[in-house]
Amino acid sequence: MDQEAPLKKKRKWYWKVLRIFLWVLGSFVSLVLLAWLLVVIFQNKIEQRVISRVNQELNTEIKVDDIDVSLFHHFPNVSVVFNGVSASDATPEKSGTLFAANWISLEFDLIDIITGDYTIRQIGMSQGNINLQVFADGSDNFHLLKPDTTTSSDGNDAAFHLEKLYFTNVAVSYSDVRSKQKYRFFFNSANASGNFTADEFGMKFSSDLKVDTIETAGLVLIPGAEARVNAVLNVNTLASTVTYSAAEIRIADVLLLSDGKVEYDTSKQMVDISVHSDKTDLNEFISLLPKQHQAFFKEFSHKGVVSIAAKVKGHYGNNQMPAVDVDVNLQNGFMEQNENDISLSNISFKGHFSCSDFGKESTWIVLMKDFSAQMDGKSITGSLQIKDFSFPQIKLQAKGDLELNKIKEWGGWSDITTMSGNVKFDIQFFGKIKDFAKVNAKDFIDSKSQGTVLIENAQFCATGMEKTAAIKLLDASFSNTDLNLNRFDLAYGSSDFSGSGFMKDFLPYLFAENANLRLKADIHSNNLVVNDLFPDSDSDTANNSTIRFVLPDAVVAMVDFSADKLSYNKFGASKVKARVHLNNNRLLSENVSMNTLGGSIAGEGSCDTRTKDKVIVSCDAKLKNLDVREAFIVFNNFGQEDLTYDNLRGKATVSLQFKTVFSETLEVDPASIVASAEIEILNGQLVGYAPINDLQEIIKDRDFSDIQFEKLSSNISIGNKKINIPKTEIRSNVMNMKISGTHSFENEIEYHLEVKYADVKKPKTNNNSPEDEYGYVKDDGVGNPTIFILITGTVDNPKYNQLDKKAMQEKVRQDIQTEKQNLKQILNGEFGLFKNDTTLNKKDDKKKEETKFIIDWDEE
Repeated sequence: MDQEAPLKKKRKWYWKVLRIFLWVLGSFVSLVLLAWLLVVIFQNKIEQRVISRVNQELNTEIKVDDIDVSLFHHFPNVSVVFNGVSASDATPEKSGTLFAANWISLEFDLIDIITGDYTIRQIGMSQGNINLQVFADGSDNFHLLKPDTTTSSDGNDAAFHLEKLYFTNVAVSYSDVRSKQKYRFFFNSANASGNFTADEFGMKFSSDLKVDTIETAGLVLIPGAEARVNAVLNVNTLASTVTYSAAEIRIADVLLLSDGKVEYDTSKQMVDISVHSDKTDLNEFISLLPKQHQAFFKEFSHKGVVSIAAKVKGHYGNNQMPAVDVDVNLQNGFMEQNENDISLSNISFKGHFSCSDFGKESTWIVLMKDFSAQMDGKSITGSLQIKDFSFPQIKLQAKGDLELNKIKEWGGWSDITTMSGNVKFDIQFFGKIKDFAKVNAKDFIDSKSQGTVLIENAQFCATGMEKTAAIKLLDASFSNTDLNLNRFDLAYGSSDFSGSGFMKDFLPYLFAENANLRLKADIHSNNLVVNDLFPDSDSDTANNSTIRFVLPDAVVAMVDFSADKLSYNKFGASKVKARVHLNNNRLLSENVSMNTLGGSIAGEGSCDTRTKDKVIVSCDAKLKNLDVREAFIVFNNFGQEDLTYDNLRGKATVSLQFKTVFSETLEVDPASIVASAEIEILNGQLVGYAPINDLQEIIKDRDFSDIQFEKLSSNISIGNKKINIPKTEIRSNVMNMKISGTHSFENEIEYHLEVKYADVKKPKTNNNSPEDEYGYVKDDGVGNPTIFILITGTVDNPKYNQLDKKAMQEKVRQDIQTEKQNLKQILNGEFGLFKNDTTLNKKDDKKKEETKFIIDWDEE
């Protein structure tokens, strides 16, 4: 009995609780059923009053598919749901759509059904679009409320006393044509609560959204970013202000804290907003940059911590935007290229952006200071300032010590096959560049820059180079547009170059069209192999392209050059010196001297390309004690096969004036060749020369296969495609003779030989007269007559004639005299020779153009 009593008490307690619960539940269900019944009963009345109030309040045309009054749409509130609703622009034309939604719900308390006072306290929207626009004239499409309406009710319709707004899956867009601003957000959910009808109230706002478009002043920001906003706003409708503090804005994984104030009265329209974020991940920070600037970072991996502080303050509207200031501080940054694992580490800098009007690029200023980073243990430091983005003014300072191979890999330059060594640089630049895609000379001329570059122990090779260039030292400095090569020591193949130089207007010439370069240099080579500087003749480059000789018309140069040794194919020289001028498509070399071919060469020359499709070459040289046979060997018999190095011996001294015309492909025009050569050959020897050998057909008992002579002097000239040999005396081991005549470029010959009869007469025929043996002879008056022999035909097929007519001698004399006079005229015109010869016909009194010119360096 004692055990059953507590059990009965416990059961009674359970039953009491159960009865209370059932009573409460029944009451609640009854109330809900009652409320539902009231909604059904008063549905028509509710619809009429709400529609009447909407029509009274709104200055736009509303279209609705149907209207429901529901208790359960947003329980416990009673909802008037407009299904398939849309509204036209709040403009006189009402041509556009202000908003459209799957449904819009106007909600009030359940008790309002009983009191009959329908007060709209909440508005909701789902699956809708809101399109807000400000037009070019300053008008807009979103002022919905009629100017003469109030929030009070006259007892016949509903009143608005809003306390909450909520959106679900609603897209909101805003565009302002005047300030070039476009915004579009997609709200997954958004809630705003507060006493919206009070003159001053606090409003809580929270939202999950996606940024579709933020475009302002031509910049596109954070497209596609997910965001969340939590804020408490203080709204003062009398002062037309909204203020807030510590608002949380999370974009992607970046948390921004914001304080601000907005004055939205049309007479003021002011904003004062600050945003900051500490210890933001670098990757997330990059996602906040304008879309145009994010492309640069796609090829890199990043790490680092960024601090951000931004302030927006000033007027907006009426073609004006507020001032913007942004500070960015990066520490422990890291960037690595995805393709080659080249990285910058320990990156740090302080960045700043500011402008007085964000809508005007001319007011933009970007500053990056205290920049430092490391590449493979080498450091880079610097700063950058860009002002006025409509015509950017750039101020750059950079200093570094880097490995060239790392720079090559970082830059990804495919045309450079080899780049190694070390470079140290310290540069400053200040100037304006209108368009980075079209840099012109004026950009550099108007700029100020200076700096130094030091390259040591470098190797360089690019596409088209057959060999790798070795840069032992390149010490350069520049000031404004000029480059000063303080010292360089280079090698290419077997060649080397060292010296110093100065280049005026170097940067404009390098980067801009129609810019001139002036160069002055002193270059020395221990060993210069000319073949190193040009592709091999059997290379792909040589076979597949036509070499065209041109002189740069935008370069003025003066170079003092010297070489201990110089070689080109078989040619070799030592102690080479020359001064070279280049100006206006003309190349002039003066003070040329070298030791070569057992002797020496000195003189000057010029190359002129001012005439279209022509290369005019001339020279005035003194060749002293040259080995004739070696010269023929070195120059491959000068391109002919009739008189070769096997035929010649001796030491030659030549005073040569020469001029000819080449095409751009360096094909010579034979008719243009004009030359005069005063020749002296000592200890000469002519061996096995066919046209002379066959003289034995006329002059018997003489061996002309090896003619030796101590000295030969002559003045040979070339013109009209002929080599002209004046009467020249040859005293040799075979016999003494005098020779004159012509040798054409087609190897047609006309040689005239004069031989004393005493040198060739036969002992057995001493009683015979010279005429009996050789035909016509001329008596010299002392009993030793002269024999005349004519050699014609070609070098391969010479013909020998014994002259027997006195008139022939006179004709030959006259022909030679006429030819000599013609050549004098040509040589006088080309080289200024024979100036004192009164027999020349000088029709042109114009002063001969000087071949030398002076370069005005205009150095400051």
